[in-house]
Amino acid sequence: MKVVNFLYEDIASHIEEDILNGVLQLGDKLPSVRMFSKQHNVSASTIFQAYYALESKGLIEARPKSGYYVMYQPKKYTASFEDSSQEEIPTIHELTTDAMISYIVDLLSSDDYTRLSSAQPDLSLLPTASLQKSIKSALTALGADILNYDHPTGNVTLRQLIAGQQIKLGKAYTTKDIVITAGCTEALTLCLQAVTEKGDIVISDSLTYYGIHQIIKDLGLKVIPVPIHTTTGLDLKFLKRSLQEFPVKACLFTTNFNNPTGKSLSTEQKKELVQLITKHQIPLIEDDVYGELYFGKHRPSTCKQFDTEGLVLYCSSFSKTLAPGYRIGYAIAGKFTETVTRLKRIHSLGSSTLSQQALVGFLSKGRYPYHLKKLRHTLHANMLGYCKLIYEYFPEEIYFIPPTGGYILWIAFPEGFDSVALFEAAKKHHIIIAPGQIFSMNDSHKNYIRLSFSKPLTEPIEEAVKLLGKLAKALIC
Repeated sequence: MKVVNFLYEDIASHIEEDILNGVLQLGDKLPSVRMFSKQHNVSASTIFQAYYALESKGLIEARPKSGYYVMYQPKKYTASFEDSSQEEIPTIHELTTDAMISYIVDLLSSDDYTRLSSAQPDLSLLPTASLQKSIKSALTALGADILNYDHPTGNVTLRQLIAGQQIKLGKAYTTKDIVITAGCTEALTLCLQAVTEKGDIVISDSLTYYGIHQIIKDLGLKVIPVPIHTTTGLDLKFLKRSLQEFPVKACLFTTNFNNPTGKSLSTEQKKELVQLITKHQIPLIEDDVYGELYFGKHRPSTCKQFDTEGLVLYCSSFSKTLAPGYRIGYAIAGKFTETVTRLKRIHSLGSSTLSQQALVGFLSKGRYPYHLKKLRHTLHANMLGYCKLIYEYFPEEIYFIPPTGGYILWIAFPEGFDSVALFEAAKKHHIIIAPGQIFSMNDSHKNYIRLSFSKPLTEPIEEAVKLLGKLAKALIC
């Protein structure tokens, strides 16, 4: 079911763009409600709703007997710590940092810490009551069959619903094209296994989710990391050179709201990437687990949209948007679907019968688009709130670009800054962040941290962010 934007949302979106682009600056007064409604030939209540929406995000404030004023000013940076003028040479890298990853993951399971590092939805953002009803309905609908295995490729109705979601991205699929998996991680693993063998070379983002590092390492694969630049995104020139010089067997990229950088490939880059892999007949595994968490008007495109030969193996899940604990992901593997299906059957026989049926119940009632819209609005407001605190309480020397979707901020500190030292200092105050080097293919980016804005800005969270800024300042001084 399509969710329609209201007029006030479009007006609020235009004003927000002017604020974020610096057209409207901190302290500027907005037109009065009466004046704005006359200028745009809309009702005063529509303008009030637009202003309320902007106020709820912390972008403007109402001053009694005075009007509405801009209260948010994004920090403008003149340079990035990340871009380098020196041309990089494609090189095969060994993956490390396993011990640090295990240490941090163990801490994330503890309730004794304020976790400012998780790239997943806070439970308060999820439709818990509706999902609980869906579980109860699933138990009733399945009866004794709840104890049975489901089909190895997944619940047929769930696959139909996923196929329906893909239509809005311009692609039509049948249930035979979709394989249900235990989260996106299993989808990525199965797809890599389907197109590679131990010792093969793959290409991936130089900065990516540490779980992908571990998959690549455990499968005995070698990796060439492709640089991601702040201004231009994925270095396609580097990628072309890598494909020419090495016997690459597969590519794996997070195309939308990369974890940890938050960056997305432009539509033109996605088209060019698909053209490249098609020319070389190399499969591309596309991780699009964050694609629905955009803050603009339109969902970003996917590489799969431009795939004409079945070379793109598209992977996603409901873990980042709806129910992490359900562990329901899926793969649309193109010409490799039969192989992925066989591997799924060998490794796990199938996915959770109950979780799949519960998800069917939730999606069938048309609740998902409305939940996503609310989730995106909340995350956008959270992001703006966190940025405001960081601008105020973190060291002046930091650099980051507010993302246009997802859950995370990728924050750079000056060269030589030790993010592990900040991690240890924060841990003493029961705050958990993610040091940048665990996302790096070559143990670099030691002066970066990943900070999540999934948690609503309650007073304890605000205090934790402020304290983190104070600890960072102490390490720079």
